[in-house]
Amino acid sequence: MDLYIGIVLNYKRAERKKDELFCISQKEFLKIGKDPKYKKYTLVRKGKRCVPADVAIGMYLESIRDPNFNIYIDYITPDEISVKRFHQNDIVFVIIYDILESFHLSDRSKFENYKSVLKSSKNVYPPYNYQKFINNKCEYYSYLHKKGIPVAPTHCIKRNKWLNRNSEEYVNRILSKVKKNNWKSIITKPVYGQESKDFQKYTTCSNGSLECQKGKLNKYLSKNIPKYKSIIIQEYIPNFDKNAPEIRMFFISGVYRYSVVTYLDIAQIPIEEGGKYELPEGDYSFLMEFGQRVMDSLPKLDLPDEFRSPILTRIDIGSGLEDVPRGYFVNEVEFVPSLYIEEQSFPVVEEIANNLLGLAIEYSYSKLPIKVLL
Repeated sequence: MDLYIGIVLNYKRAERKKDELFCISQKEFLKIGKDPKYKKYTLVRKGKRCVPADVAIGMYLESIRDPNFNIYIDYITPDEISVKRFHQNDIVFVIIYDILESFHLSDRSKFENYKSVLKSSKNVYPPYNYQKFINNKCEYYSYLHKKGIPVAPTHCIKRNKWLNRNSEEYVNRILSKVKKNNWKSIITKPVYGQESKDFQKYTTCSNGSLECQKGKLNKYLSKNIPKYKSIIIQEYIPNFDKNAPEIRMFFISGVYRYSVVTYLDIAQIPIEEGGKYELPEGDYSFLMEFGQRVMDSLPKLDLPDEFRSPILTRIDIGSGLEDVPRGYFVNEVEFVPSLYIEEQSFPVVEEIANNLLGLAIEYSYSKLPIKVLL
């Protein structure tokens, strides 16, 4: 059996900036990177030839030897994306370069082309509708809230509402709602935001209100709403942007694998998993249950049981929210996250690749469009 698997690659210039590279001398299966035909997919860091995670996953799949099937990997760069190219493969995996990455790294025409290709290609995993859902914080915050999952108190401003109303009046309405909700300070961040880009905080004024922030908020919204799909306004959780820990929990095919705790630009593994970060007593077991509950609450895919949850999910759990158990809440959900390969030793590339292969084999028999079960 011949199995043709496409992997959409990110731009090398973007991956060069991240600490998410595997040197080809690190693992046996990466040594094929010495072959000149892989030069276009590799890059040099500190004098060593390395590959990003998307290429490493493809190389691992190429290293698999099984008498029942032959695996052929099609490495698709952003400039090569097309429906025709996608349909030359049994299945195409989006591992790093998703809609969000394209929005920030590609010009408008390439971004729109990528969206069109994702919508028109029935063999893309995860499917366009799932990518759209996870990349829209307004949508999944509301979804999780309705399922009883703690999220930070949130108000979303959609582009069409802002553009069709008087900006000063709209800002006044927002601040009235903030006052009614008794939010002392707020933050704004965009849907389709990435890292801390276009993040803004508004602190309480000397009179105890946010009235003095009207001009700042109006200027921010006027600048950013035309650029982004929507803007999120949330109650500011004290110290969350400084030293409050955030627990980034990784799930593969819906099963918990490892966590990385980040705070003050430091990333550590919990003591319970062989690292150095010590969570408060009882919090680790609570987080395991909480994280799994969130994972189980997220939309599933119309696939056999072992593939109903997306192959890779990272759930970022924030801390410090009042009136919720132990102060923990869902801050973000990602399906193409940074893996923190420098901080932990879990064989994440191999695990992801083996699950992708299992799905590719299963999908090659049906080849039906992959649907999202919301």
